[in-house]
Amino acid sequence: MLSQLLRYAPVISLIRKTRPRSILEVGCGSQGIGRFLSWRFVGVDRTFADYTGTERRASPWMLPLRADATSLPFSDGRFDLVVLLDVLEHVPTGRRGDVLAECDRVAHAALAVGFPCGEPAEAHDRELHRWLEAERLPVPGWLREHLAEPLPTLAEVSPVVSQSARDVRVLENAWLPVHRGVMRWEARERRAPFSAALSDLLAPTTWDWGVHRPSTNLARVTLRPAWPLLRLLDRAPAYRKLLVVDKRR
Repeated sequence: MLSQLLRYAPVISLIRKTRPRSILEVGCGSQGIGRFLSWRFVGVDRTFADYTGTERRASPWMLPLRADATSLPFSDGRFDLVVLLDVLEHVPTGRRGDVLAECDRVAHAALAVGFPCGEPAEAHDRELHRWLEAERLPVPGWLREHLAEPLPTLAEVSPVVSQSARDVRVLENAWLPVHRGVMRWEARERRAPFSAALSDLLAPTTWDWGVHRPSTNLARVTLRPAWPLLRLLDRAPAYRKLLVVDKRR
């Protein structure tokens, strides 16, 4: 989905810039970053069903591992980069610190933590919920979880990830006006496949030219150069905050 590609865009840029030798993504679902980037990584989640109720095939770029984020089965500093995107808002407030501490523990060089943040994001989720009900469209499970507890805040996250950090950058992700439009567009079942196809054409993943029709390959050649322009949407007011923690000393 295009909304997922926008979420991963700053992390993809970070990986391509720093080229970490080992990556762990916590709470990745069945695809994680492997949906958009051809890069080997370990993916940890309690289930790989993606809110469908049925386990789904994992990305070929991912080594899937079923585990709890509050007790990761890895040694200290095992991974060059640990990624935690849109996970904290699905964790009860009393356990978020445990998840952050575990991700920080197994990260050697860097940690990337992204989450919907602040009153603008909460207002967006409430508005999206009302709109879905008014349009008689299904309310996804992830949105119900967003509304069940307060969204994470910088004041809640920063103290935990800053303890062992040399530097912490706070980035904006998903400009709210565009995010709102994309979420409504993808909510209608007949439009979702077009959003998925567009994200595939834009994403910097390996492209198998032989399995696609010439028209699809032409669309890839035409649209792929627009990938860097997506980063222009990482501006305030944003739906999501991304903390990039540099742990190297």
